[in-house]
Amino acid sequence: MLRIQNHFFSSATTLRSVLALMVLVEAGGAALGHAGHHPSQAIKPTPEELVAYEAVKPVFERYCFRCHTTAGKKAKRKSLDHLTMDEYPFGGHHAGEAAAVIRKVLGVGGKAKPTMPSDDPGVVAGDELTKVLAWADAFDAAHPRKSANTVQEKPHAH
Repeated sequence: MLRIQNHFFSSATTLRSVLALMVLVEAGGAALGHAGHHPSQAIKPTPEELVAYEAVKPVFERYCFRCHTTAGKKAKRKSLDHLTMDEYPFGGHHAGEAAAVIRKVLGVGGKAKPTMPSDDPGVVAGDELTKVLAWADAFDAAHPRKSANTVQEKPHAH
């Protein structure tokens, strides 16, 4: 933990702000989720999930990485806050419910229409969609308390 000396701060407010930030960092960022979102949590993938991820990774690279990786040409802070795909397991507010979120934005299940990829919703189909769904099933099997039931029914802007 960082050492803080009072004489480095011009006011008690600044000191309280720094201390609050340190608490958040020490807590692993758990309090950083915003309304209606679950903060990113460290999850350990199972071997089956990793195999499914390796199979689907080219699909994610083709359709998702341009917005959901820090090096992506269309990456924006908001898309990265929601789901960051720089490494696996994913990061971001929806990391713990990634499978359910990805199913939803691809329009799988229910009556929802695809909303992603944002520049061509619904383009993920056929064998590529099958790979995504196999990964999503493996994810849900590995993390049952973070199942599809945790995703908000009310849509919000991404």
